[in-house]
Amino acid sequence: MAKKKSCSTPQEIWERVSMSLVHGVEALFYRLGLAVARRPWRTLALVWLFILVSAAGLMRFHIEKNPMKLWVPPDSDFFKDTNWYIDTFGSGLRFQKVLITADNVLDPAVLAAVHSITQQVNTLSVTQGDKNYTIKDLCYKVPVVNIVNFLGSNPSSSSGKISSNESEVDYSDPTLWLNHDFYCDFLKNFPYVCLQENILDLWKNDLKVISNLTNHDIVTSVNTVNVNPETGHPVDYKQMLGGVKYGESGQIVSAESVVLTWHTVVNMSSVDLNEVGNLVGTEDWVSLPLAKWEIEFLALLEKLSHNSSDINVYYEAGRSFGDISGSAMFSELDKLFAGIFLMFIYIQFAMSRCNWLEIRLTLGSVGLLSVGMAYVSAVSWCSAFGVSFGPVHSSLPFLLMGLGVDDMFVMKACWEQLTPEEMKKSVPVKVGLMLKHAGVSIVITSFTDIVALLIGAITILPSLQSFCIYAAAGVFFIFCYTVTFYVAVFTLDLRRIESNRNGLLFCYKHKKPVKMSTKKSVLQGMFTAFYRRVVFTTPFKTLVILFTIVMTGFSIEAIFRLEQRFDPKWFIPEGTYYGDYLQQYDHYYPNEGHMAMVFLGDMKYKDEFPKLHDMVLELDNQTYVRNMSSWVDVFHKYMLKNYDIDVRNTSSLSDEEFNMHVSRFLFSPIGGRFQLSFKFEKPFDCGSSSSNITASTMMFKFPRFAGPNEYIPAMNNVKDIVKSTDVESGHGYRSVWSKVFANWVTDEVIAVEVERNLELALLCVMVCTIILITNLQMCFWIFLCVLLTIVNVLGWMQRWGMTVDIVCCIGLELAIGLCVDYAAHVGHTFLTISQGSRSERSFQTVTTIGTAVLLGGGSTILSLSLLSMTKAYTFQAFFKIFALVITFGLFNGLVFLPVVLSLIGPGAYKSKDTETENPFEVEELNDKSKQSLKGNSDDID
Repeated sequence: MAKKKSCSTPQEIWERVSMSLVHGVEALFYRLGLAVARRPWRTLALVWLFILVSAAGLMRFHIEKNPMKLWVPPDSDFFKDTNWYIDTFGSGLRFQKVLITADNVLDPAVLAAVHSITQQVNTLSVTQGDKNYTIKDLCYKVPVVNIVNFLGSNPSSSSGKISSNESEVDYSDPTLWLNHDFYCDFLKNFPYVCLQENILDLWKNDLKVISNLTNHDIVTSVNTVNVNPETGHPVDYKQMLGGVKYGESGQIVSAESVVLTWHTVVNMSSVDLNEVGNLVGTEDWVSLPLAKWEIEFLALLEKLSHNSSDINVYYEAGRSFGDISGSAMFSELDKLFAGIFLMFIYIQFAMSRCNWLEIRLTLGSVGLLSVGMAYVSAVSWCSAFGVSFGPVHSSLPFLLMGLGVDDMFVMKACWEQLTPEEMKKSVPVKVGLMLKHAGVSIVITSFTDIVALLIGAITILPSLQSFCIYAAAGVFFIFCYTVTFYVAVFTLDLRRIESNRNGLLFCYKHKKPVKMSTKKSVLQGMFTAFYRRVVFTTPFKTLVILFTIVMTGFSIEAIFRLEQRFDPKWFIPEGTYYGDYLQQYDHYYPNEGHMAMVFLGDMKYKDEFPKLHDMVLELDNQTYVRNMSSWVDVFHKYMLKNYDIDVRNTSSLSDEEFNMHVSRFLFSPIGGRFQLSFKFEKPFDCGSSSSNITASTMMFKFPRFAGPNEYIPAMNNVKDIVKSTDVESGHGYRSVWSKVFANWVTDEVIAVEVERNLELALLCVMVCTIILITNLQMCFWIFLCVLLTIVNVLGWMQRWGMTVDIVCCIGLELAIGLCVDYAAHVGHTFLTISQGSRSERSFQTVTTIGTAVLLGGGSTILSLSLLSMTKAYTFQAFFKIFALVITFGLFNGLVFLPVVLSLIGPGAYKSKDTETENPFEVEELNDKSKQSLKGNSDDID
């Protein structure tokens, strides 16, 4: 009676499934290598045809230049508030600033120089179309409300009644003594003038008056006048001064700097950022005439900064940040191309041997060409699917080389490991056997890279999402071209060697056989000696494990101090005019904060006024809210002072009376400065009742914060105060907005994004290695190597003075792909070696694949080495992260992992039985039969 078969255990079932999967993948790559090697020219033609067809996707290629669609989460308040402001008000401000320093800027000679600069700026003109534009055409205009001074008073000789400090304001409206119709008729003749902040306004910018001033006159005016003599708007001239010195009475006696500011306006609804934006997406909304005017402004100030001897001139335009940050990135591309050239030379030395046949000039070139082809294909297909090209994508080819070139070294290592019996077979069979071993290792690393990058693509940051999609597509096409295009060229190169043709001059055929090298390369010899005599000794194994534990603890301690912070100033290199301006501005105005606005939408303002007033008082009481300029509070005090009406009592006024008082308030010297803070259902003139208010704004300033732990809570708190105001009528739109929120919002989410993406990527890497490598113990060790590498990279980022920001987030996404490669190659090779003890298998693993892994890491760091000398923050951050990833990745993959495997490594994959091996033999026999029929011609295409 036959013995009944026992049920298989889960372990046995898993082993059979894993063995079938591994050998199935090996068989697939063997047949692929065989097919490509039989018809290399046809393969090359099909690959190039595919690339040409893919290029059709470039017709939809789009470079995204809108910073809102690059750096701001689309579901953030900032994104929604910015679009609301553009749709509602349709305009925004850009500032042109000049910072002048001297021993004492409150000196008549210095003020004369300031006057000269002011006049030259005011007379600048540019031509756009058929029209000339000056600052008067481009500036932000405000109404003149200084009717009392217009009628004869001299504010420069009085203390004024209006102060920038609202607690000192006299809210009496002297125009109420005039006949209402007479006042409005008179006011219609008053012009709108350009809003600017210039100390010369104290003397109406009159050079004759300025020339006759004494130091005492200047100091007296600065300390006492707080109303613009021309417009009647409150101005604190003291805030324009820096490096201030005070006398015994507490008044200013001298200052070392003064800032001049021109406010220019942009009609944001008509701006085309594709026309005026820059390639790095850091340019704000700007009209084309203003963009051209700013170019002339910068050219003028550059000239003046070199011609001024008694004063120092520093300057910025609205376009300065975009110009300098963009040029800083693209001006360093020459270093990247130099790095590619160095890597090309490096590849030649790594791939070639010292004889005329084994000079692998073609293979080295094709390895780099494959990366370029993959980049073009990735751009084409991503464009075809509507994925925009972002500013950091320009660095993608150089970063893809770190993920792609090492595949070439892996193939070379697998080729050199073919046995003497296998080397006697035909070229297609040998190529198939080479790809059989190399293909599995390559697909493991490529697949995990792609998955890690696609995990990064789930981010809410548009630029990072786009970059990860492009990078994942690039890695996919690198894999495709490596196992097809590169293998085809590899086959042709083997035929060249067999036909005894020169490695440099392919047409030249050596008459005598060239003696080929049979010795190990110098690197392989060094590897063998190092591992035999050092690494696999008991003391060194102990040292490696202790070092890994200590370094990990050291890095974990540093991670707890790793900051999440980004400062846009990092994009501005030192030595540029804008860098010099920022340095001087921070020195003289260290407490200058950030402007912010409260947005109020459509609501019944009369009915909601008490709640709005309470909201304003609560905001003003916050320690991080300064210089509150609120029409709500001013209107309330204006009505109390002049009409003895408390607007907070909603029953004291009818809707029509409320609108009439709003109209008179906005055309008074007290409230005229708030005219541009309102949007109404219909326009109205002085003397008529205003229509219903549909939107309004209020302004305040944030102080300068130390970091995200201060400014993120401040941002969220003011938003909560405004949004929690219980508005019942119409549920009016309420929010707080500041230009700097674009960075603060990113800072708020980036730490969470990095943590989540790293965790998900590590999880997916673990799942992928389990599927592809199938050995659970080996998967654990590979995962541990990746985890240790990421921990050490994060820890040393902190030691190197780096922070977590969007640039580092992109680098870390790529880092996972790189560090997986190093450990996965070693782990998979260890499982394919079945002969010998753990130590012998581990030793054979590193001497087989270790050189390829080391050469891959070396090529990456060499291509990026010149970035260490760049001034661009993006490239500096990439270099630091990649240097850390390669250093720790190579250590964990080539030292720590082999030591662990030599001690407690898993067993090898089980060998295939005879029946399983037959397909390869059949393929070989079929190949020989076909070659015999074709007269030993490997290719008839």
